[in-house]
Amino acid sequence: MSLANWWRRLAESGWGYPHWPEGQFGKDMSHEQHMEVERARVAVGAFGVPNDVSVTLVAPTLMEHGPEILLDRYLEPIATGQEMWCQLFSEPDAGSDLAGLTTSAERDGDRWIINGSKVWTTGGHVSRRAVLMARTDPQAERHSGISFFILDMEQPGVSVSPLRDMTGAEEFNQVFLHNAEVDHRDVIGGLGEGWRVAMTMLQHERDADAIGHDGGGDVINQVDLNAPVGQVQEEQQKGGTTSGFFYATGSVKDDVTFNMVKQLASSDDPVLGDTATKAKMHRELLDLNSGRDLPPSVGKLLNSALCRELRDLGFAAGPASQLSSEDSVDGGHFLKSALFAAGMSIAGGTDEIQRNIIGERVLGLPREPSVEANADRKEP
Repeated sequence: MSLANWWRRLAESGWGYPHWPEGQFGKDMSHEQHMEVERARVAVGAFGVPNDVSVTLVAPTLMEHGPEILLDRYLEPIATGQEMWCQLFSEPDAGSDLAGLTTSAERDGDRWIINGSKVWTTGGHVSRRAVLMARTDPQAERHSGISFFILDMEQPGVSVSPLRDMTGAEEFNQVFLHNAEVDHRDVIGGLGEGWRVAMTMLQHERDADAIGHDGGGDVINQVDLNAPVGQVQEEQQKGGTTSGFFYATGSVKDDVTFNMVKQLASSDDPVLGDTATKAKMHRELLDLNSGRDLPPSVGKLLNSALCRELRDLGFAAGPASQLSSEDSVDGGHFLKSALFAAGMSIAGGTDEIQRNIIGERVLGLPREPSVEANADRKEP
């Protein structure tokens, strides 16, 4: 069976996305029930659903903010893996100040003309579409003049430039938008509501980051939909060109680290044994609390810490853990995960931003002084 047919069968059965609503490729199950389905899938070795922005972020955001016409148009190719998407949020001059974006959208009849630049776009080079934040009203307050669009990446006004990270991969990109066009019907949530829609998507991203992105495919590398599903699964298990992002997320990072430790370290090493036990306990804690009472920002912080903990554990197994590719006992899988670990404290909102969210929204502490307030202060 081809990968395309397998993904369609999973989607249409409802077992690929059991937490999605009935009638929308799901079974309306709870998060806990969904996790049970995932554990059963992994136990029998079945290949999972696509693992990219479209599945983890775009689909649930569309379900919440609609309209129905967009779900009818885009949900099926997302669920069946026909189209990969990327996320055009961050900008070179804005840093972590997402509301400081300057990418503009000017209306021209039934279309919008987009100009600007986005950066740190995961998978932009293989994505068919993107979700885009752009400023539609430059006179409005910072958060009020932003709208949320669906952008066709395959048009003359869009160019993608790869950014190489220290794993050697080019999974991030800078995207340049020069008179790119968006249909007015592809506005999500209404004009000026982009910030509200973006916060929904970031909530889903942080919730996913809290436990990791397990799935049935490397989100960075384009897969051959016509290839036999068994062949794709075997190639993924072997690694090869698989990205550091894939090895640093979900339970994959646990597996590659413990595999490295098992091959290189003595089983009776008390220090390594103690550290490995702590890491497994932290993974269990994350899995048990996911989708329950654990705020996404707390889970994301814990998962970022677990990434670093597993990195240090693997390196403690000996210098051989620092070898890459064919020189390593595991083909360099662990090293990719280890090198990418620090990035998990940045992606989806830095650790510092998560701590602010926890302090202000969970603990009710006073808000941190705003950038605008500090900028307006005059020196005596």
